[in-house]
Amino acid sequence: MTLDTFVTDLALILVTAGIITLIFKKLKQSLVLGYIVAGFLISPHFEYLPTVVDEADIDIWADIGVIFLMFGLGLEFNFKKIASVGGSAFTTAVTVMSFMVMVGAGVGAIFGWDKMDCIFLGGMLSMSSTMVILKTYEEHNLKKEPFADLVMSALVIEDIVGVFMLVILSTIAVGRNMTGVQLFLEVGVMMAYLVIWVLLIIYLIPTIFKKIEHLVNDEMLVVISIGLCLLMVVIANAVGFSSALGAFLTGMVLGGTVVGFRIEHLIKPVKDLFGSIFFISVGMMIVPTVLYDYIGYIVIITIVVIAGQIFSSTLGILLSGQTLYTAVRGGFSMMQIGEFSFIVATLGMSLGVISDFLYPIIVCVSVITTLLTPISIKQSENVYDYINGRLPERVKKAIRRNTSADQNRIARDADWSAYLKKMAIRTVICSAIMFVLYWLGTRHLDPIIDELVDSDLIANCITAGIILVLMAPLANFMHGTNNALLVKLWVKHKSNRMALVTLKAVRILIAACFMALVLRKIFHIPFIILVLIAAVPIIFIIRSDYLNGVTINMEKHFAANFMERTLAKEKKDRGRNANVRWLDESLYVVEFKVIDENFAKTIYEIANRRDFLVTIIRIIRDNKYINMPSADEIVMTGDILQMLGTRDEVDACTLLLKDSDAIEYTSTPDMRMKDFMYGQRFRGTSSEDELLCIPIVIGEGSEYVKKSIKNCGLRPTYGATIFGIERGDLPIVSPDIETVMMKGDILWLVGGYEMVNKLIQGGLLDE
Repeated sequence: MTLDTFVTDLALILVTAGIITLIFKKLKQSLVLGYIVAGFLISPHFEYLPTVVDEADIDIWADIGVIFLMFGLGLEFNFKKIASVGGSAFTTAVTVMSFMVMVGAGVGAIFGWDKMDCIFLGGMLSMSSTMVILKTYEEHNLKKEPFADLVMSALVIEDIVGVFMLVILSTIAVGRNMTGVQLFLEVGVMMAYLVIWVLLIIYLIPTIFKKIEHLVNDEMLVVISIGLCLLMVVIANAVGFSSALGAFLTGMVLGGTVVGFRIEHLIKPVKDLFGSIFFISVGMMIVPTVLYDYIGYIVIITIVVIAGQIFSSTLGILLSGQTLYTAVRGGFSMMQIGEFSFIVATLGMSLGVISDFLYPIIVCVSVITTLLTPISIKQSENVYDYINGRLPERVKKAIRRNTSADQNRIARDADWSAYLKKMAIRTVICSAIMFVLYWLGTRHLDPIIDELVDSDLIANCITAGIILVLMAPLANFMHGTNNALLVKLWVKHKSNRMALVTLKAVRILIAACFMALVLRKIFHIPFIILVLIAAVPIIFIIRSDYLNGVTINMEKHFAANFMERTLAKEKKDRGRNANVRWLDESLYVVEFKVIDENFAKTIYEIANRRDFLVTIIRIIRDNKYINMPSADEIVMTGDILQMLGTRDEVDACTLLLKDSDAIEYTSTPDMRMKDFMYGQRFRGTSSEDELLCIPIVIGEGSEYVKKSIKNCGLRPTYGATIFGIERGDLPIVSPDIETVMMKGDILWLVGGYEMVNKLIQGGLLDE
């Protein structure tokens, strides 16, 4: 490339792009579409206008454009932004991307395309265009609409998942001819690369920028930022990953520094310039003869994109608890594919793993869907009126009952953020371990079993059985026990429920996919059928009391080992009363009063719900105290119920009973357990009626070793409830009823004086 040809090509590109985009702006069309048209007009495939001199430069322009687009996306990325989008956006994005990846890969398979073409097609069809939707909303003054807010939040999630999709597709492409061991090592290298970047985020680059902040002006900041970006692109390529990943991670690092906002502001013109050049280069790659030859594929894929995106996004928004109106308006907004599809296609082309015809097909599909986006958004309200007018009243009532027009705000509360964080951590950890089990089982255990057993079928069954047995606790752990956060979200708003069910279904499918990989050793049937078959036992696995107990103990054992030093230090710092203070600070007592004049239910009838997590420790009736009432104790009008639980459990119970006409929350403020226990006598409770906290030790010969709390019989026998367990230095507050007790555990019990006498008589407590 000579300087003259470089300047000539750049002048031609920018002048043509300027003229065409002005025309498209006047016509109120997408600028992205204008860039693509400009690129086609100056490409070698359009003979009526001047073309670029050096055709080899087209790929270079495309690569540079991708680098700066991803660098800009990284600068805008931050973890707070993910947390702020809430459960609705997360549910929508997961539903759309999962559905469209499968549909895209399936369509490619129906066409008889190569396996890599199918995989990359699924990735290309899975993401809507942030740029197209945003500009359309701006042009039609829709940015402040609730559905627009949700759609833009979902697109944030899609962009982030898209980055990791690039990593996965790169690994698959590089390892398509590798053995399982080599591919696994490649994944290991990828993870090591990402870990290095996390370390840079935490330790290195932010520290450097803090020190040089007062020294650098805007000019130096641009030079340093772009220099770092290009350096990390070189490193990413050297390691074996895409330029896009290196650019994104650099942007993410710099965006998290003290000068992140300044960098984002300064780099924006550069990003816009090279971003436009990228879209122009996309247009240059359109080959009319190829489009003519594959016109049938273009029409079919366009229909699949429009129908699939509208259906999956509408369904995802509806499942997230949004109203039908929001779901339809949002669904019709996300009916296109855009810039990320080009990036995925560019990756496939640069790696040489996709066919040449796929790129122009995707470009053409994107152009068509982009052109139709404004029409689709305009007509979405009419479509909603049509659907709403023809839905059966029973269906509309069900939708209204489980959705909320205020779900955008609801889905952004702190409980949603905390729940999504816990869910994501569990899912990632369990998925990684299940993958390792599959790899070890198929690559190392299987050859050993084959040598010991003559029959291949029997050997495969034994191998698969061992792997599946080891995976079962992980499938259970991925879903967790019936935790208080989930219950709070469930009872807080009915519109949360479909989103929670959807997220649970996604985790079931993830676990089912791993088990289906194992089942393929025995059954040679389509993978999707194996996934559906595997989902059935997983549903039973996550409801198994035994496996719940096993996974709870595994989790506690891991926590005790992982935080051993920290837990020991905390216990030492708490001093003499360390063995009770962790309980006193973590548990609360809340009061409710029965106001229904005809109320007469047993404790079992009141508390027999999966989302009723607190423990009823006392009934106050006409100034008389019934401590630790049995399950068949009848609750009557005027009774005051005192319940014990963690903050989240108490909040969930309060929400659960908030709308009850029979039981109301009293005005008495919630008390920490220590204040409740110490203040009993000041509130007029006699010594015989006081509730007491008593510790007992589970010795080696104890009948309670390896028994769950649910089946130990302490409450009916001794009138005692376990509200805490000390396992070494690990405190377990308000343990799940499936928790299995171990030798050496210290059980903290709550009950009345009668409990103490029974414990002494039973030999569990010294006099």
